[in-house]
Amino acid sequence: MHLSENKINYVFHHLWHHLSVPTLKSHEMVILKERYHPALGIKNKLIFQLSSDEKPQPVIVHYQGAPIPILFGLEKKDATLFQPDQQGNIIFNHDLLSSAFYLLSGQQETETDQKDQYGRYPYELSIQKQLDCAHLPLVNYYFDIITKGIEAYAKTHNKKVEHHRLFNDFGFFLSHDVDRVAYYHPLYILYRIKQFLGLAPSTFSKPKIIRLFFQGVFHHLNPFRGQDPWWNFDWMMKMEKQLGIRSTFYFLKQEDRLNNALYKYHHKKIKHLITRLHESGFEVGLHGTMRSATEKETLLRQKGEFEKATGLQPAGIRQHYLRFSLPLTFKNHEAAGLRYDTSLSFAERDGFRNGYCWPFHPYDFDSDEMMQIWEIPLVMMEVSALNYRQTGFSGLQKAAEQHILEAKKFGGIFSLLWHNCRINDIEVAGVSAFYKLLLKFIVNQGAESARGIDICNRITALEAQHPPTYPEVSK
Repeated sequence: MHLSENKINYVFHHLWHHLSVPTLKSHEMVILKERYHPALGIKNKLIFQLSSDEKPQPVIVHYQGAPIPILFGLEKKDATLFQPDQQGNIIFNHDLLSSAFYLLSGQQETETDQKDQYGRYPYELSIQKQLDCAHLPLVNYYFDIITKGIEAYAKTHNKKVEHHRLFNDFGFFLSHDVDRVAYYHPLYILYRIKQFLGLAPSTFSKPKIIRLFFQGVFHHLNPFRGQDPWWNFDWMMKMEKQLGIRSTFYFLKQEDRLNNALYKYHHKKIKHLITRLHESGFEVGLHGTMRSATEKETLLRQKGEFEKATGLQPAGIRQHYLRFSLPLTFKNHEAAGLRYDTSLSFAERDGFRNGYCWPFHPYDFDSDEMMQIWEIPLVMMEVSALNYRQTGFSGLQKAAEQHILEAKKFGGIFSLLWHNCRINDIEVAGVSAFYKLLLKFIVNQGAESARGIDICNRITALEAQHPPTYPEVSK
């Protein structure tokens, strides 16, 4: 694939988060836009060959005992991944740079205007769907292959290789999108009537819809009513503290009726909740409204309202419904002064949308350069497993185990989004007990709990400690 010098440097910028070779010089890394041949007279170099294909031509290789698709393959599947030659070179036999860029930058999402009903890039169009590889952080595997090649080169050229891990085992980034806080809100009670009449979608039977309607009415009439099922923050905070977890809560706001929240930041109850969360060591951030994904002024207004009401400056954001437009949404986030986003996941399929289990910088295709904001990949949303894929609790846990194993391989992140309004036994029997058991299981796997801001600070510090070395590009 044709990669500009900036695109090549973008890949190496992220590669050097994983390792350092202090004495490796730029001239020792060569990017070839043609196939390598000894007649080129290249000696004592790391040689990266670029594919001439502009679209992925996947080749399946076996690496670490698993089939790994390399998107821009140059050789047959049984070819060695890299090899030395008699001139002291290490030659990579597949185009790992284009393969990494294609996924990490999200280039596939810029190649179509097709969106789903919420304005999202559909999983059905993705290379991950085509190759059934959403469960694999492929870019981490590509970087690991490159690292092995660099180690082989370093061994024969008397160089020291230093390895970096973001977490000793793996990081657990737990977050909650606060979409709804009142299960018995009058609008939701009236919505039950529309569901009963078939004028609105529902997964409940008509008898249950009627029962929920009267529960809501009686909740407002009963002076001794208990806590609303969606106002479960005390329970969540207490449990997470007991498990040694500190999570991040992203707050939406009222904008367009039912498509967004039915609360505003200046509401006394919401202000008090945000203050309590912050003072208890939890992170609070923005949950961008539907329009904020593409309208900069809407996002700036939302952030301003949050800061005015709470006195806090949010560092991170996740877009509502995971709505995103590349690179526009990231540009809006940077303009708002946000340090990180954590929206990038396929709504329909948990896994690695950008093929990576580490934070990364997005790419601005308009200006052909790397952006400064960080993306912390969202690996699993409970809705993806339970609603879209219909996995049930056991299937969700099995998928979480697989994602954790991948994060462990690379010292990366398993990020889990669980909405507060989805921990409701009235709608999903047994979900609160399962959720608690799931968190215990994750912690017992050796997880290091980290909020979004902690991950952002950690990767920023690592990047500052190890400045990148960029290769020479053949003309």
